[in-house]
Amino acid sequence: MTHYGCLVATEDEPSPEYLTMTNPIKPSFDEDKVRKAFKVSVPSALLLGLVMMCWPTEFWRLIGIELGATPLPAILYGSVIAGVGLASIAGVRAPRSHLGLLLFLTCYKSVAVLFLLIHGFLMLNAGQSVPVALWVIAALWFSQALSNARLYPWGIKD
Repeated sequence: MTHYGCLVATEDEPSPEYLTMTNPIKPSFDEDKVRKAFKVSVPSALLLGLVMMCWPTEFWRLIGIELGATPLPAILYGSVIAGVGLASIAGVRAPRSHLGLLLFLTCYKSVAVLFLLIHGFLMLNAGQSVPVALWVIAALWFSQALSNARLYPWGIKD
């Protein structure tokens, strides 16, 4: 009989250290939840991207942002969002094969939130007004990034 703190192992029982080394915690993958996340992304990203590409000036004006002389960056941004919607269709059909998209969305939205907040606070610090849309978008994207990060099976092996 061997003592491990308050645990006792007999000759027939493996030690807690042995169990930890031989039975690592495996990352979980919930295919139904990932498929559902992709299903939500398809219509919302396609619709949002389409509106942003077709009516960029009007869309951004609605949320308090003037594009200035050219709407081209906003159109490119809308096309990225529409592309996410299209790629999510493949994620609905085969979630495991398209986990990379889930990771991309987690990283992309996390970085976007970080820089939206940095610039928002810099604007406030400089005495400039910050469109309410910046805070709303940052909050929504933070929520999506967190949700995608929770669904992604970190540590999964090929």
